[in-house]
Amino acid sequence: MNKFLFFQNAANDCNVYPLTRLKSVEAEDSILKFTFDVAAGVDTISVTLDANADELPALKAVGQLINKHPHSDGIIVIADDVNSVYAHNTMASVGAAG
Repeated sequence: MNKFLFFQNAANDCNVYPLTRLKSVEAEDSILKFTFDVAAGVDTISVTLDANADELPALKAVGQLINKHPHSDGIIVIADDVNSVYAHNTMASVGAAG
């Protein structure tokens, strides 16, 4: 089954990317930056963590979700501001793709 990473920052404003398109996840200054290969080049989604949060536990949580089995629908929620669902409890908000 294919897996997809889900990000939502507002009602009717979400992004879903195939896990196979994940190029990198970078952590710096309480922000995780997910970069995906797309037809037009790359998209980057930023997930903001709580102030002064350690990025490593959030990165580990994302990795564990990706490797968890089974996923009934293949959708892995990384950050959903609308429903307050996050891969880790230090995640606070998600930015728009860019």
